[in-house]
Amino acid sequence: MATKNETNSVELTVIIHIYNNQEALNLQIQHWEDWGFIPGLELIFIDDCSSPALDLDRVPCWVRKIIIRDDIPWNQPGAKNLGASLALGSWLLFLDADQVFTKNDIYSLIHALPEIEHQTLYRFERRCAKTQNSLVVHQNCHLISKFDYDNFGGYDEDFAGNYGHEDAYFERLWKFKGGKIAIFNQPYLIDFSSLETKGLNRDGRLNELLRRKKMRYWHLIDNPIGKFLLNNPLILRLLIKSKIVADGRLGKQIRFNWSEL
Repeated sequence: MATKNETNSVELTVIIHIYNNQEALNLQIQHWEDWGFIPGLELIFIDDCSSPALDLDRVPCWVRKIIIRDDIPWNQPGAKNLGASLALGSWLLFLDADQVFTKNDIYSLIHALPEIEHQTLYRFERRCAKTQNSLVVHQNCHLISKFDYDNFGGYDEDFAGNYGHEDAYFERLWKFKGGKIAIFNQPYLIDFSSLETKGLNRDGRLNELLRRKKMRYWHLIDNPIGKFLLNNPLILRLLIKSKIVADGRLGKQIRFNWSEL
């Protein structure tokens, strides 16, 4: 954890959410433990109620360790909101547990932060760790200013409980509200996809329908007639009950118990 004297100097907070994947955690530990504390950097590991709990004993002492105590399936939206709420940095970098940067890339990224634009969501090119082949840009790994994240409202935790599409919804709503998206050529992510968590239900159909219905809410409320209809609580409840729209307004966030070690 950053000390009191370091709090005001944190520029970048890296948030890594891990569930039931000790191998991926070991990759992260191996990657970070020899570097030592990096000025301007805060690193947060979040164990999302793994069973059994992840072994955090080897995590470097300067890394913040968070455990989510309630077992909510596919709780990435909540974990990211929790990490963002705890972050001391002016910029937030969300990484998957099977993706890493080099130490030099972290330094160059921190150095570049004063020059990059706000109101922009930054993504990164990826390369396979084994083959060095280029991979498609991943939606759930991105850099955003903490101010913009908080102002946007963070992730919609209605997507927790089922697999996928919380990142797709975040992106579409971000662009709908006028936010920009840019892709860094450098630094690029080194991807260890073989370490992704196995044996999980990755049926995304329910969340895909939820994403569509929530975006339909925003498209309707963006025109005068739709705004008039959706501002009527009775009509809104009827449209939600009829499964025509889902409420796009953010509900309660961080809907679970957690603790910091």
